Amino acid sequence: MNSRHSAQTATGADVAPRDVPTRLVMVGGGPRAIGVLERLGANASLPGTAERLAETPLHVDIVDPHMPGAGRIWRAEESPLLLMNSRAADVSIFTDETVEAEGPVVAGPSLAEWADGIRRGTIAAPTAGTTRLAEIHALGPTDFASRRVQALYLEWFFGQVLAALPSTVSVTVHRTTATAVRAGDGPATWNVELEDRAPLGADLLLLAAGHTDSRPNAARHELAAFARRHGGTYLGPSQASDAQVELLGAGQDVIVRGMGLAFVDLMALLTEGRGGRFVPAAEAESAGEDAAAELRGRLDYLPSGEEPRLWVGSRRGVPYHSKVRDEGAPTGLGELVHVTPANLRAREDEHGLLDFRADVLPLIAAEIAHQVPGAPLPQEGGEPLAWLDEPLSDLGATTLPEVAEQATRDAVVGHIEADLRDRVGGEVTAARTLFQLLLQLHGVLVDQLPATRLRGGAASGYPRWWHSLFSFVDSGPPPHRLQQLLALERAGIIRFLGPGLRVTADEASGRFRARGATGIEIATDALVDAFLPEPSLQESTNPLLRDLVTGGDAALGRESTASPGALDTDARHRVIGPDGTARERLWAVGPWTSELPIAAFARPNTNAPCHRRNDALARELLETALRGHAPQPEAEEHGRGEADDGIPVLAPVAVRAPHTPRLGVLGPGKIGSALTRTALRRGLEVAVTGRSAPPALAAKLPGALHVGLPDLAVNSDVIALTLPLHVALTLEPGALHGAVVVDATNPWGEADAAAVDAARAELGDHAGELSTSELLAARLPGTHVVKTLNHIGYHDVEEHGRDHGDPSRRAIALAADDDRAAELVTTLLHRLGYEPVHLGALAAGRDLEPGEALFSGWSTSAELDLRRAQHIRAA
Repeated sequence: MNSRHSAQTATGADVAPRDVPTRLVMVGGGPRAIGVLERLGANASLPGTAERLAETPLHVDIVDPHMPGAGRIWRAEESPLLLMNSRAADVSIFTDETVEAEGPVVAGPSLAEWADGIRRGTIAAPTAGTTRLAEIHALGPTDFASRRVQALYLEWFFGQVLAALPSTVSVTVHRTTATAVRAGDGPATWNVELEDRAPLGADLLLLAAGHTDSRPNAARHELAAFARRHGGTYLGPSQASDAQVELLGAGQDVIVRGMGLAFVDLMALLTEGRGGRFVPAAEAESAGEDAAAELRGRLDYLPSGEEPRLWVGSRRGVPYHSKVRDEGAPTGLGELVHVTPANLRAREDEHGLLDFRADVLPLIAAEIAHQVPGAPLPQEGGEPLAWLDEPLSDLGATTLPEVAEQATRDAVVGHIEADLRDRVGGEVTAARTLFQLLLQLHGVLVDQLPATRLRGGAASGYPRWWHSLFSFVDSGPPPHRLQQLLALERAGIIRFLGPGLRVTADEASGRFRARGATGIEIATDALVDAFLPEPSLQESTNPLLRDLVTGGDAALGRESTASPGALDTDARHRVIGPDGTARERLWAVGPWTSELPIAAFARPNTNAPCHRRNDALARELLETALRGHAPQPEAEEHGRGEADDGIPVLAPVAVRAPHTPRLGVLGPGKIGSALTRTALRRGLEVAVTGRSAPPALAAKLPGALHVGLPDLAVNSDVIALTLPLHVALTLEPGALHGAVVVDATNPWGEADAAAVDAARAELGDHAGELSTSELLAARLPGTHVVKTLNHIGYHDVEEHGRDHGDPSRRAIALAADDDRAAELVTTLLHRLGYEPVHLGALAAGRDLEPGEALFSGWSTSAELDLRRAQHIRAA
């Protein structure tokens, strides 16, 4: 996306004229990357910095195949059953007055305030989809939004960031995958290799990919191979949206290993996602205000009969703790007295290093005992926080084999019910204090414990053990999800295996076997690992991250000893090279680095670590850019031209895979905007021509390239006309010469009728035999017109797309005289999530016009075929 387009090509390799920008490449366009971009723009506007940037402007290339702003993890097309684990009022990606940073605060709405603004009409909605808008309109401050609504919030935020950039900072989004980084021509420059086009040169490089998947390790390979050998099913670690849950049959016994947030998501997909329903239990409906929380929120489950039976266990044997009611309310939490910079310094060894388990964990335990009412005091010689990390650790040693199943069930159910009482019921001060304290401790550790300050390696338990504990206590599911879990247990859909779960593959029986600490055993032919892939640079599915440490002599980084599988970075996010020195002008942030994992957005008014760290990094990027070195000249690229405002355009290089057509949209009105957003979310590059100024277009359609009409054909493989028909019929005859043009217009109103009559008169079509698409083709000689996309409403375009093979996939008809054009548009429709149906020549497009036989009354390709057959018989 270009909210401001990049400056002119350099005139000489050794000269840095003031209009040649310094080039920063950001690999990754998700919320963390865009948070850095927002801070960069805010700091670039400060007096002093702004003047310096006027002499040396900055161009930012964002490389990400996924929707910028939301990234890979947050997807606007996810199931609405997948929820956030924070209330809408507790989610914000904007800075606020509590953030301790040198850069300026740029306030903005929380997720709840954003939804309220859309509801009141003061904020433009980033979607026209009916069901998504309904979700936004219904969202209140204490509600848990769907993940897809959060994706829309992040997309909108990216648009606001682009629109607010000063003229000295420009952005281009490249919808492709970065595959490797190599040293460039100069001592501090880089070449970023791309999957389907020429490399990008970078003066500065920030690696900001978000959560990535890992290729299966040896153990997971063997589990998958075992399942294949014996006709079973193994689903490895993945995001819930990517899990192949359709492989799990109705009534099938399934071992589920893991009880964190990934399990909660899978639980929803396998129950409500298969037609089951949760309803208030009879006793809950009659319960008064003073009833216990687990009674007031008690649910019953009405199964559909399509659910598998889930046998669930994990190391802890219990799910993450419920979110606390009114978690931000005052608790009287005081200043930290044990986990302080002074106390940490006092425990350093002669090299200034700390061991997390020996030096830091006792301070954390003492802080919790001091601050949280009822928290146990640390015991001499014992694990300081075992009571918090493993609440059922004694269950196996105290349970008789003959009562193991009932005892395990009672222990897990009792734990969940107690958790709901403590966190949602009447008096929640202790749980709220613990929640707030761990949040505060996490922020302190982010600042005080970079990986370079630690010794002891992975055995010290930092950051993974600590992050696991923090997530268990503070990052749990909405309370009603635990009520649903209890309802599913009562309905017999879920059985608990308890803590200490061990899973083996029994070759003799060809089945997976699971055994809990109490001795419960189950053998099934299906196993699901309900957790995210473990970070592993060497086995990452991201080729660039893998290459950082496996590139031989070209390897730029090394794995962290404190956090195996993660990239070693210092406190300033600089990449540590194989020789132990920090790489200049190369930074990395994200969950795959040695940085303690932090969220990319946070609760408002908490001095969130993400904002502090993003600001510091952005200021370093700016200062490095302005330090005075010859910027990288822009490569000569295809498609360079002038935008409407006269600012040169940096167009994507025209070397790309044949299956990813570039879409041009002429007229970003309702249907044009909906089509643009759909295409962007599906991974396409989109160029848009409209009358809006670039900042307004950036805010409305973040990720799209704004070009003038003369450059639209150059930057597009297919151009969609999404403007009024009478406007389309008055385009200059040569404006789109040689282009494949999708005619998505319809004749509505008097202006269109008059234009159609004039076109017929000009062509001598007095009998009105030509379709409006044929009239348009005659008006635009040299174009290849395809009639399609006119028979779907703008509010449906973003919502009706489905993956290939889905039986409910909506059909979109097309008509064309040119087979190649029809083939290209067919590919485009497939990418948008629709089933193309070729009706024949362009003249057949007459049947798709309003009031004609195929304009409405069908949805799937089977229904379209039936409609066509009826039309033929009637004719």
